[in-house]
Amino acid sequence: MSDLDFPRLPPQRAIPAERLAQRQALLERHIAAASEPARRPWWRRKLIVVPVVAVVAVLGTAAGRGLLPGDAATQATTVSCYKMVSLHGETDIVGGGVTDPVESCRQVWRSTGMNVPSEVVACLTSGGAVTVFPSKNACRRLGLRPFTGVSDSARIFAAFQNDVVTAVRADHCRPRSEIISMVRQKLDSYGLQSWRIDDSGFGRPWAVGRPCASLAFDHDQSTVIIVPHTE
Repeated sequence: MSDLDFPRLPPQRAIPAERLAQRQALLERHIAAASEPARRPWWRRKLIVVPVVAVVAVLGTAAGRGLLPGDAATQATTVSCYKMVSLHGETDIVGGGVTDPVESCRQVWRSTGMNVPSEVVACLTSGGAVTVFPSKNACRRLGLRPFTGVSDSARIFAAFQNDVVTAVRADHCRPRSEIISMVRQKLDSYGLQSWRIDDSGFGRPWAVGRPCASLAFDHDQSTVIIVPHTE
């Protein structure tokens, strides 16, 4: 083999949509656990946290050959803004809930200097999360369902998450028993009685010197996690 002969790299492997949905769920946990909104890299994604009070349904219609039926989002706390029609490209994550996924992504893209096309579309992953692409045909090309709004359950949970995170941040160093009681009260008031609370992290060695708390959310396990945090 000469100095100019190099082994060929294996072809790029596609990331399954289910795996991408899991990755987005993990991002939600990191968003909620942060004591202050902040930008941070996550693989090839950039995280952009946008404070908001409520999530409002955005209605739309779906048309076109081979297009799957539209549906409502079941996860409304984050939106993935893809810069190209691919589930493997660079993505901006808008966290904290949004009132209009398409317009939110337009604003994010403009802030990065991207030339935003006039036709932008919102789609749903198989896990019910919202994704936005800079092409009106993206949902059909990627085999995704068009976004037609936000489900009632997603809207309720987004409102709960905004409410409980704000309440904890107001005094995140209060006694843990008070935080647990407050979280349980809010879960019940939003009709989320089936959700449980996990504060087992305070018994771990890495929690030493972290007497305060922040929150994370595990949708798969229906669990609010009280995360040890510094003052």
